[in-house]
Amino acid sequence: MGEEVIIVPSLFLMIGYVFYVIANAFTRRQELRSTTEFQSRLLERMGSVGEFSQFLNTQGGQKFLGSVSSEPGGAAHQRVLRAFQSGMDTFESVGFVGTVSAAVGAGLLTSGYVSLKLSRRMGLINGNTHVPATGEIARSA
Repeated sequence: MGEEVIIVPSLFLMIGYVFYVIANAFTRRQELRSTTEFQSRLLERMGSVGEFSQFLNTQGGQKFLGSVSSEPGGAAHQRVLRAFQSGMDTFESVGFVGTVSAAVGAGLLTSGYVSLKLSRRMGLINGNTHVPATGEIARSA
């Protein structure tokens, strides 16, 4: 029963996270597609280089130029720092899971070793058959 307590909720959480990632990627793709389409239509409307330079000198043109030159989510240094932060968080999570797994493994190895020693001492291992206790053996002890 103990395994189901962890496995079943973890499975549902993992499936939910996969659906979240897929839906988020689809939404971002749609937003990027619509933004790109809008920007390309705006550029097609510009008839000459002079009109385009006049447009870029306006406040709307500056915003347009800023949106074209950088992708959503910030500048390059912010993306690099975000990648480092994600890597550190992942390393800490994996380190925690690894520590817990190593502790459980060490506990199981220790338990197996103690069981082996006790079984040998009691004569349960190495071909010795266990003789059931009789009244005489119990009285002599």
